[in-house]
This record gives sequence, structure tokens and C-alpha cells, in this order.
Amino acid sequence: MQNVIKAKNELPNEVVKIVDSNKKKILDLNRERQLFDKGIDSDGNLLEGYSEATIYLKKQKGEVYNRTTLLDTESFYNGFDLLLRNNVISIFSRDDKSMDLVDRYGNIFGLIKENQIIVNNKIVLPEIWSFLKKYL
Repeated sequence: MQNVIKAKNELPNEVVKIVDSNKKKILDLNRERQLFDKGIDSDGNLLEGYSEATIYLKKQKGEVYNRTTLLDTESFYNGFDLLLRNNVISIFSRDDKSMDLVDRYGNIFGLIKENQIIVNNKIVLPEIWSFLKKYL
């Protein structure tokens, strides 16, 4: 019984450690699987298309232009970070243009249901089970 109580008491801190140690994987689900690969927001909606001028420039640079990726100089993607509060992960970017991009494109931060399931079932839950096995 003491082990169960200890595991229960330590679990919240362990979840924080798990999320922190998997931060890159979690953020990549937002910036790579959603924004870059699909050009979608956190609700699964396609982002507004690029302007003709942007499409022309992206073609010239050999970059993706058939969907909006929000990847240009990489500073926006590199600024991605997350917070875990009350077992909810909030994703944001520390890049200066973040608010302008949110104003233009909407809910670009956050995970679609499919990626939430990946975080819960394939990233966090297996590590929680490993943690709990130490006490049981």
C-alpha cells in the first residue's frame, strides 16, 4: 500500500518529466505532421493558401508551395515550446511573428485528435506504465 501511495504522489511530477523529455516529439507533431506535411491547423482545417507572390518566391527557392507550411526562415518553428498545466499541453512559439500568424491563420498551435492520441497512447502512457511498474 505504501508503494501505491508513493506512486500516486510522485505521478504528477513524473508526467511533467515525461512530457519534458519528449518535448521535441510532441512539438514535431504540431510543426511537422500538421503544419508542414498537411498545412492544417489544430482543428484539422487547411490553412489559407499562400499569395501568388509567396508561391512564386517559394518555387524559386525550391520550397513547398502547394500548401501553407508557415516554414520560411525556420525561426517560427525553432521558437516552438510547450507548457503542461493541469495535465493539458499548450503549444506556442516564442517567435516574434507568432501573434501575426495566429491572427492570419487561426488555431495553428495545438494537436489534432489523431496526434493527441499519439501523445497519450504512444508517448506518455508507455512511460507512465514503466514508472508504475517500479512501485507495483
